[in-house]
Amino acid sequence: MAPTVHLQLGIAQGKLDGTTNRVYLGRDPACQLTFSDPSLSRRHAEVFLEGGYAFIRDLGSSNGTWVNGQLVGPQPVQLMPGQTIYLGMVPLVASWQSEAGVDGGRTMAVAMPPELKAMVEQRQAQMSMLARAPAATPVPGGFPQGVAPPAGVGVGGHIAPVPAELAYRRQGSNGNGVLLIALRGDTFSNDQVVDGFLEFTAMDTETVASITIDLVEHHKKGPSSGHVWDRVLVRQGPWRAQKGDVLPLPFKLRVPPGTSVTGRNVHWELRGYVDINWASDIEATAPIMMRNTDIERVRDALGALDFRIADLEPAPLGQRFEGSFQPPAQLARQIGINDILLVVEYLGANIKVVMEIDKKGMFKRDRENATVFELARFRAAPLAEVTANFKQQIDAMMGPR
Repeated sequence: MAPTVHLQLGIAQGKLDGTTNRVYLGRDPACQLTFSDPSLSRRHAEVFLEGGYAFIRDLGSSNGTWVNGQLVGPQPVQLMPGQTIYLGMVPLVASWQSEAGVDGGRTMAVAMPPELKAMVEQRQAQMSMLARAPAATPVPGGFPQGVAPPAGVGVGGHIAPVPAELAYRRQGSNGNGVLLIALRGDTFSNDQVVDGFLEFTAMDTETVASITIDLVEHHKKGPSSGHVWDRVLVRQGPWRAQKGDVLPLPFKLRVPPGTSVTGRNVHWELRGYVDINWASDIEATAPIMMRNTDIERVRDALGALDFRIADLEPAPLGQRFEGSFQPPAQLARQIGINDILLVVEYLGANIKVVMEIDKKGMFKRDRENATVFELARFRAAPLAEVTANFKQQIDAMMGPR
């Protein structure tokens, strides 16, 4: 199980756990951990849990994110007890607690050393100069020597347009610009890659801190702001954008293996975000449909046995599905069983299928049978083989003991 990590930024407090495994930190009230300090950017950094460990990364802040005196960029850095962490000039305290309540240590809350304060002030001056510099506009002659073109811009300085086949498009806008999300379609499944484009069009001259895109699951019983499964920092700033600039940015997002299925309690979206310094940020969302081919395979295998599967409801964050299915009507009357309870659970590289028959006066106790499949084998095996395995599992529960 993932540990619980308590976070404190100034007087603001929050935590990471099995339900909320990612938080934004900054001045923006929309952040999960918000603190008003002039050295913080509106969306300054994010802290998240992955593989049982906590990580932090900067989101293009003006004054930087610092771990043990080292500047953190867009690449995540692992958090550990004993570190000193500052967002701008504000300390971040993280403390670890195991599932059993055991204290796992904490980062150090100390006054900022003078040498680190000097580095923050130096970075602040550099970012201020960059923000005042004129924009580098793509031209046919190309970019200056030693300056790499941004993603979506060719070596000769020509902008690569969003491909026409990406016909599923959604956008968000305000007075500062337009953000377009473009995809080939609106339906995806577990273990796939969401391949698309963001296109930012500046409506004014402004300084852009960063552009990101998130894959978000919204579950009725999950976090109110949704759960971010993957995030791509498609462009790290800051840079000056002139009115009329168009910047297409390709991205790829990974879909996890045990995704919840779109349904009455679950919906999915892509959430794009342009962080603009000293102005209103731009956000765009694109609703998408999510399938789970493993759950469909379970349904089809049971259907081949004439067992009528009802809904398999996902838990928040997927990974576990619960439901029931009914035997054929004539068999249900004969043996006096209305439902067989079914649980499908992802266990790393395996998938576990548990079936339980409610006794309903027939047996002395409920009967249960669990089978663990290697996930890769489960997906590759012929459907007839999966069906035969389920029949054997059901027969074992129905037979005498």
